[in-house]
Amino acid sequence: MSAANASVLQFLDEECEDARNPEHAAQTERYFKGIHPFYGIKSPALRPMIKKVQAQHGREWTAESLLSTTESLLEAPHGEKKMLGVYLLGVPANLKQIEEEPRVIDTLGGFIERYVQDWATCDGLSSQVVRKLIERNPDYAPEVQAWCQSPNDWKQRSSCVSFVCLARHGNYNGVIFDIATNVVRNPKRFPQLGAGWVLRELSLADEPAVIDFIKEHYEDFSREGLRYAIEKMDKPLQKQLLSYGRRASMRAAGSESISAMALQMQQ
Repeated sequence: MSAANASVLQFLDEECEDARNPEHAAQTERYFKGIHPFYGIKSPALRPMIKKVQAQHGREWTAESLLSTTESLLEAPHGEKKMLGVYLLGVPANLKQIEEEPRVIDTLGGFIERYVQDWATCDGLSSQVVRKLIERNPDYAPEVQAWCQSPNDWKQRSSCVSFVCLARHGNYNGVIFDIATNVVRNPKRFPQLGAGWVLRELSLADEPAVIDFIKEHYEDFSREGLRYAIEKMDKPLQKQLLSYGRRASMRAAGSESISAMALQMQQ
């Protein structure tokens, strides 16, 4: 680790200690079910820390030093340190630096596999960093798309969340449907909600296609994931889709009864 990187990490250590709020920390730890310890610092107070870092070191950053410093922050136990890593990479000038790194998507995917254990860090990296890299360079989209086949739940979720803000524009429909097809098969909560979230936004661009997808993959959705996917549709349509599986089962049962009666008549 370079002296500059060590200086940044020490500065952020001191800033976090100075801003520690034990009461809010206890509340946040309960909310996240004890996954991480927290200092009790709210997000609006974290961004000024990064502004100070940028003012001091912005001209010194390279892609390598940015990614190395971010990895150290993500590896740290406290939830706020992880978000500081996200905010550091999300600075526009820093995004421009790491965009030139040929294996940046692989590197970020490795960070998710090794260090992400909660939705806040996952969604921060996905929306503040990965999504913006895709906006800058659409050639990154297939690499992120491939995360949907990872055995890692957070990488699967990230493959969805990285496209949430892009979905409503209708530019990645095929990519998103491929991602959702894979992720919706995972019954765990956070991948399910990731799939539902990106489909919800895609419904603003192509609602008929999303409806067809839901019907085709209805049995794969959790109830909560389905509710996410249909949240921006009109209320009668939501009600129809929520009961679609029940009606389909009734139709199938009716067809079986008719077939059984026809077979009896032939005997």
